[in-house]
Amino acid sequence: QEPGVACECPPRRSRPCLPVAMSMFCCDGGPCKNSARLRSDASGPAPIVPDSSQARGQQSLPMLQDWDKLGDREKEQVQMKLESIVNAFARELTRGKVFMKLGRNGRLFYRLCTLDKQLTAFSMHIKGAIVEYPFSNMQHISFGYDLTDFTHVPVSLPSDALAAVIVMDNRRMNLVFSSPMERDEFVTCMLVLKERHRRSNPEAAPADRR
Repeated sequence: QEPGVACECPPRRSRPCLPVAMSMFCCDGGPCKNSARLRSDASGPAPIVPDSSQARGQQSLPMLQDWDKLGDREKEQVQMKLESIVNAFARELTRGKVFMKLGRNGRLFYRLCTLDKQLTAFSMHIKGAIVEYPFSNMQHISFGYDLTDFTHVPVSLPSDALAAVIVMDNRRMNLVFSSPMERDEFVTCMLVLKERHRRSNPEAAPADRR
């Protein structure tokens, strides 16, 4: 739970922080001087965090809204391209990547996020612990903000085109990205990974309780 935040997406389970997170901190557990951009007291316009999805800019996401108009060969090509993008996204996120999380108080917090190697859960490093959000418990992953849980709407927010939301146990986790391309890639790839998990674990699919 963030400082000054009443309640956010409830963690499913937590465990002591693994060594991967410690690269962001000094030996005494405090943030390193060189990791100032990861501090959680971001205010005003959010700084842009470099990400390797920018380097994949030439490999744009396929236009799935025209799916029904495609021929069999074109559909196969789109599926292959999407699989390649999703697999690269998963490999990158298993190593760890920093995203911005919007707290219910309207402040942005930098959080190191990961996927487990089995691709069953999205995890967020918070205060020396890893909080897991299993795909089996995710109800929705969508574009834009969902401020349903907010007691008041923040006065200023980054563009809606930079935002995505994960709904889990009827709670919303709003994330903010450095570019619309990074946001689109995150939502698309997370939806594909969620669907993969559902197909391989049909008994674990959550009910839509929103």
